[in-house]
Amino acid sequence: MDNFNTEHSKLNSNLENNPPILKLPPEVLDHCWGYLGRQDLFQVSGVSRVFWYTSRSRIFQSLTVTLPSPAVFSLDQNLVRHSTNKAPKMLERAATRITSFYSDPSASELWDMVQDWTVATAPTIRSNIFSFARSQEKNLVPRSVDAVFPFLSCSRNLRSLELVRVNLGRQQWIIIECLPALETLRLISCRFPPSSHLDRPLKLKELAIAGDSFGPRSIEEPLVSVLCNPAYLEKLTLIDFLVTHTILAALSSMAPFPHLTYLSIFVTSLSGDHFFKFLAAVPALATLRIFPWSANITPPHPLPALSSLRSYDGYPNLLSHIVPGRPIDCVCLVLMMVTADDDHPDYVIHTELASIVRDISHSIVPVRKLAIEYFLPTIENLSAIAKYLPDLHRLDLGLISGPPPLTPVGIVFVFILWLC
Repeated sequence: MDNFNTEHSKLNSNLENNPPILKLPPEVLDHCWGYLGRQDLFQVSGVSRVFWYTSRSRIFQSLTVTLPSPAVFSLDQNLVRHSTNKAPKMLERAATRITSFYSDPSASELWDMVQDWTVATAPTIRSNIFSFARSQEKNLVPRSVDAVFPFLSCSRNLRSLELVRVNLGRQQWIIIECLPALETLRLISCRFPPSSHLDRPLKLKELAIAGDSFGPRSIEEPLVSVLCNPAYLEKLTLIDFLVTHTILAALSSMAPFPHLTYLSIFVTSLSGDHFFKFLAAVPALATLRIFPWSANITPPHPLPALSSLRSYDGYPNLLSHIVPGRPIDCVCLVLMMVTADDDHPDYVIHTELASIVRDISHSIVPVRKLAIEYFLPTIENLSAIAKYLPDLHRLDLGLISGPPPLTPVGIVFVFILWLC
């Protein structure tokens, strides 16, 4: 904002006849630009020098680079060759733009405005027929990452980094470690080659590891200790189906996480014990989210105190273990649960809503917000909510159809009025 003031005073010192909007303080203009989308900001920045200097920090706050992967189809070899020939040209254009931006000394002030980077490799449709295309893919993707990754270190104020479908070798980890302001790291469907990481823990406040079930993809336990630093981590999201079990196993044997307040996690039947053990290491946890399609787990022993827990989002089977005696005022439930093992999952909808809301009512503070997915709108279910949660301020219901008699429209209307 100091730069805004300097440039603003220079530009307006001799321009007394400027329109009134150009005489507004730069912080007011910056606040106005916060309501505009990225494309609108580009248009605004070209109106005048004042608009350019006051909008550029928002324009360059986030950078997104999408690197190509060859589209591989199994029916037309000519199409395969055309796609793989086109991909290097796309990479060259993307790398040229990034290189030009970070090679221009006059743009050095803009480098420090970049706070968020996203580096994504486009998804690939793989084929088992053409070895030509597969060899092109193996050569292209590493070159894609190597072409742009070194420029991350040019943005000294980079606070958030998202990597999508990126192979994280040792060179990438060295660059990530050298980002002095990095606080948030999101890894989406990334691969972690063995023994490629560093030994010194990062100082991340927020970490998200997510991914699909297409593999192979694995992670080594030493890397978990690099990513999850107990002294700094505040928010943790683990919803990668292939590596969450390994990560939980490592976390359950680490030191306590005194600052971790948010946990969103996918739990398999094999990792249930590790999950409950890890809960004992997060005394400040305020929000717990069990990702949908997790296994239907129950704790073998009483849970730790979790005296700061205010919000629970997950299956109802954990309510009786989590809500009573804790200050939970927000509950979000998914009534469709996994009932079988991870290899052959089956699903069932929980119908005992009266017992569910009774467990919720045992919170030591009034529950103000309730959200339920796969809710069957019967008179009994709505009456149970009204009876056990009289202090409810907000109710969100994801309805499902069911056998008659369903709740008459008039009953639903009266119930909504009661909530208001």
